[in-house]
Amino acid sequence: MALTDHDERLLRRAIALARKARFDVEPNPAVGCVLDRGEDGVVGEGWTAPWGGPHAEAVALAVAGERARGATAYVSLGPCGVHAKTPPCADALVSAGVRRVVVGVGDPSPAEAGAGLARLREASIQVDLAEGTLQREADEGLERFRRTLGRRRPWVVLKWAMSLDGRIAAARGSGGAISGRRAQRLLHTWRAHSDAVAVGIDTALIDDPQLTCRLADGPPHGRPQPRRVVFDSSLRLPASSAMVRSAAEVQVLVVCGEDADHARRTALESSDVAVLPVPVVDGRVDLGAALEALYVHGVRRLLVEGGAKIHGAFLKAGLADQVSAFVAPRILGGKDAVPAVEGSGIDTAEAMQDLEEVMWRRLGDDLLMQGYVPA
Repeated sequence: MALTDHDERLLRRAIALARKARFDVEPNPAVGCVLDRGEDGVVGEGWTAPWGGPHAEAVALAVAGERARGATAYVSLGPCGVHAKTPPCADALVSAGVRRVVVGVGDPSPAEAGAGLARLREASIQVDLAEGTLQREADEGLERFRRTLGRRRPWVVLKWAMSLDGRIAAARGSGGAISGRRAQRLLHTWRAHSDAVAVGIDTALIDDPQLTCRLADGPPHGRPQPRRVVFDSSLRLPASSAMVRSAAEVQVLVVCGEDADHARRTALESSDVAVLPVPVVDGRVDLGAALEALYVHGVRRLLVEGGAKIHGAFLKAGLADQVSAFVAPRILGGKDAVPAVEGSGIDTAEAMQDLEEVMWRRLGDDLLMQGYVPA
């Protein structure tokens, strides 16, 4: 059935809603959904919640309640038909009594293979697919999702908070928060919506962080605390550290070199720490192998909080997918101040690392910059 002008307008609304999910949902696709009852108008809309939360259709159905019965659902991406972190959206639409579903583009995931659309048709729900320009508009938002298909490593987010002059600390080990309360609260929300939070061994030794979500009500949607990851080629993480002491309550994964000291490994494992040995390259753990090992342990979204050396290593290796940086209206200065990113640097301005689809957002006096690292 050809789409009407009304259909196209509401499907474009669903595509616009999908953009609101960017930066929070990967490696899931960003999806938008609008529920419409014709003369009664729109009765619910939503977009994919942050990683681990409900999908767009579930959000829109929750808003609509009983008004969803008999409605038309406009979704930027075909509803899923397989059970993953959440139940299938196709089943939710069937249970809600939706009569028709208009889809921007079919789900390209091999695991999906059209299961969602088939489930809708089995339930005698009319399914209409967009074509031409509208289909291309819906498909544009799936570029990064397509890149993750078949990739056996987590989605990697680099996070830091820096002063106006690009420093994350006045000196190594000086401590102290750079960003304000709103930014810090958002950071803990990000932790809650990550499978794991990672730091390099230098940060672990200097700051002795816990890396847990410390929102007042705990992680949302009933999610567990994120696992803690330390990249530690020679197993220098002490048994007295905050993470090791709490490893029985919240899992700790230490990625080390294959030749790391056996006695140190045994000591950590006796404290409930999981040790993941991988090859070492130029004195550092092979980050590609490390990410593959974390993927095997169920990590699909990894938040890397520092420090400067590990940020530089991920960018140099081409293994960072996203950067989320807070910029505070403070100036540190001084020759000992620590930059946000270390490493070998670049030779010319043309070699700078660009980011794509950059978004700026104000949080109190701070600014949040988020962007994707080009493939």
